[in-house]
Amino acid sequence: MIPAGASDPLPTLDRLAEVAIAVFDEHLNSAECCAICGTGCGTGWPCEQVVLADHNLAVL
Repeated sequence: MIPAGASDPLPTLDRLAEVAIAVFDEHLNSAECCAICGTGCGTGWPCEQVVLADHNLAVL
């Protein structure tokens, strides 16, 4: 039950999950480099965005 005056957290949590999944779809493992962040393999995989997305999904 949601207290009076409080907003429903589900839409926000749904949006958090959508963004995390989009990050996974875009920041792909390409020879142990992030396909988005790792030009010249300066950023290994998983990149920071993937790690944060993974943590966000773990909380849900």
